[in-house]
Amino acid sequence: MNRKQNFLLACMVIASVPVMARAQSYDASPQAVPVAMQPEDENRGPSPSQMLVDERAGGWVAIHHTPDAGVHTDLCIAGSESEILMFRADADSLQVRSADDHWTLGTGQKGDMTVTVGAYSTVFHMQANDATTLVADITPANLTTLLNAMAHTHMAVVKFGDHTTLSVNLAGSVPVLDRFRGCAETQHFADLGQGAGQKASPF
Repeated sequence: MNRKQNFLLACMVIASVPVMARAQSYDASPQAVPVAMQPEDENRGPSPSQMLVDERAGGWVAIHHTPDAGVHTDLCIAGSESEILMFRADADSLQVRSADDHWTLGTGQKGDMTVTVGAYSTVFHMQANDATTLVADITPANLTTLLNAMAHTHMAVVKFGDHTTLSVNLAGSVPVLDRFRGCAETQHFADLGQGAGQKASPF
């Protein structure tokens, strides 16, 4: 089953999600995890390897991957369900990603992606990870700054080179990105600071 067929099946599963929040590509599972957020080697058959949804709000979702039925976590991911702006953390890297099923990227294709959130703006030097996904490494300090900026405004603008500009609604992103920060810190992947909605104490 290809990504387009996955998307059509998932649309029936998530019919209650507002149209603006629907991603361009979904896994057909009940949790409907955006395809570009899944590990490249994710096994589709019965396996202890699972992608689990941690938080979903607005058009945003935070997920983690477990290779052994929940005993360990080896990957934390969060992003817009449109897949235009995503963040990925594991033991080896911290990345910003962007994906679109309509893209046909060449192997190793590169280009600049500018993300503007309020007064914050930065340029990521992206490279094709596959035919539909762009990836760039980011430092914990730089990602913390970006996440902090996103917590205090309602819209992000993502510009690809000089040709394509897309808006990403940040409604619902605060609790989702807070879960991503917590996942990355708990697994010792990266310290991304205190989230806007996180509490330092349960009392």
